[in-house]
Amino acid sequence: MKKVSPLLVLVSIISIYSCSIEEAPSINSEYILGTWVGEDLDYSGSTVTEISGQTVTADFVGEAYDLDFTLTFSENPKEISTSGSYSVELTTTIEGQVSVTNVENIQFLNDGTWTKSGDEVTIIYNGRTSVFRIIELTEDSLILSLPTVEDLSQGGAIITTTIDMTITFSK
Repeated sequence: MKKVSPLLVLVSIISIYSCSIEEAPSINSEYILGTWVGEDLDYSGSTVTEISGQTVTADFVGEAYDLDFTLTFSENPKEISTSGSYSVELTTTIEGQVSVTNVENIQFLNDGTWTKSGDEVTIIYNGRTSVFRIIELTEDSLILSLPTVEDLSQGGAIITTTIDMTITFSK
């Protein structure tokens, strides 16, 4: 019976494993430049409120409608300009009770500056920083994801809001 070399087994395993790992697709940074038109905006999340030892959780889903906004990335200087608004149908569930509210004419972002690193775009506006993850970037399609966690203490209550937003643009 032949003995199999441990080194041969190790090299084989490494070779098989290395071939099965997919590299993240490269993102052509030049594609981001120009004016993007908002096509879709959806988000979901929850707000957890803790007060006097009690915890209440509100889950919500927002679906945009009447989208009429643009986002323009310029190179020198690296600025963004925005215009337009959108409306949202917000469905909130608290302890099994569902309510639906429409929030109309929400301004889409504000003008500011931007930087890109890997699959992230950081936008700074009005002293606020938002780090968007690039899900897709082609010559005519841009999909951004914005996970957000906000903590607030107010009147003895601790409020934590978690939001996952996805925005789809086209050129």
